[in-house]
Amino acid sequence: MRVLLGSPIWYGNRPFRRTIEELYALGLDFVEFSLDYPLPECMSNAEKTDLIELLAILGMGIAFHSPLDITVMHPREELTNASMAVLKRCMEFSAEFDPLYYNLHIHPRLSTYKIPEIRAEVKSRAISRYEEIARLASGLGMQVCVENDLVPFEWSDMILEALSSSRFYLTLDIGHAILAELGRSTGDYIEHIMRWVNACGTKIAVVHLHDCSLDDRQDHISIGRGDLDLDLIFELLGSTGVKYMVIEVFWRDRTKSEMDYEELRRNVEFCKRYIE
Repeated sequence: MRVLLGSPIWYGNRPFRRTIEELYALGLDFVEFSLDYPLPECMSNAEKTDLIELLAILGMGIAFHSPLDITVMHPREELTNASMAVLKRCMEFSAEFDPLYYNLHIHPRLSTYKIPEIRAEVKSRAISRYEEIARLASGLGMQVCVENDLVPFEWSDMILEALSSSRFYLTLDIGHAILAELGRSTGDYIEHIMRWVNACGTKIAVVHLHDCSLDDRQDHISIGRGDLDLDLIFELLGSTGVKYMVIEVFWRDRTKSEMDYEELRRNVEFCKRYIE
């Protein structure tokens, strides 16, 4: 399968120009840019223009990850309305870059979400929000991807509902799909990934890939340093519609040693064996 390969960037990776040049040297095709506070407001017009020009010169693409501190599907209208205002500002900012996609979390992060009637209430309130986000994305010419959170598949029906819209696709986070089920459901980790693949199939446009230490319940570690059978995982992904793969690795190993560019290079070379 031919898939574009990317890496995340966040506010802590400043200066952005130097980071992007380092990632380009590793052979990556795009970056997934996280818009956590104080982004995007802190980026001046000159900085934005410089970034757009740099990406064009390098021939790299860019995607965006929505802020993690907003909750667009929360049942409290005050929180949702404020979050939607931030989301609109972030999506309008992102549209100026002609992004590959815009990634979004929609789980409301409620401690009561495990209660069936609360999930039903949240889902019923969410329908108008899906429509609002879809209209915004359509007006901006943008593809929106919703990401599976660290919650069980059976509690993720809001995502499946969103995917019924032509504007929404799925970002399948491999670690989230596995760790959300550990200790609460039968079957091995491959079965947990299979549920998403079988349910979403060609709607899976983005994959966040990393290894996991199952005993430690630790994800986002360097590929090949954990317990996952990556050969089998890539085989499963071959039956999906994945176009973009983000090496979303924060830790070099199970001890959570910080990643460096040399270890990321090894991850890139590992993935390219499968996707080119």
